[in-house]
Amino acid sequence: MTRCAIQQPVLAGVVIERPVSVLVVDGEPKTASVLVKLLRVDGFVVEVAADAAAAEARVERGPRPDVLVMDVSPARAGEVETLRRIHARHPTLRLVLVTAHPQVAERLALGAAPGCRIVTKPLDYAGLLRLLDGGA
Repeated sequence: MTRCAIQQPVLAGVVIERPVSVLVVDGEPKTASVLVKLLRVDGFVVEVAADAAAAEARVERGPRPDVLVMDVSPARAGEVETLRRIHARHPTLRLVLVTAHPQVAERLALGAAPGCRIVTKPLDYAGLLRLLDGGA
């Protein structure tokens, strides 16, 4: 299996690999742009949503991304409920929360989506890559 790929059965005995798709959710366009560029260089298919509501609409529209990477902040109310709805309708969608406020992210994760992962700022890009590649 190649890096940043998901094996997908097509026909009996035939498997293709496709890139991992990531939806980056960040209200800061410059920050989102840098992360998108890095992820694309590393072989991911990446889209951007400006906020949780836009991310929810994008996930519902389909095709569903493999991973949702969301910048979370205590200043943005409503993210927990949005994450809860996304997780309820798409329980296999992997969620990664990026934050400068890990305690807030932990509360969000517990309240919204058990099993979602937390990455703290400053961003450990290598650690994020391991999560996106399906690792711990």
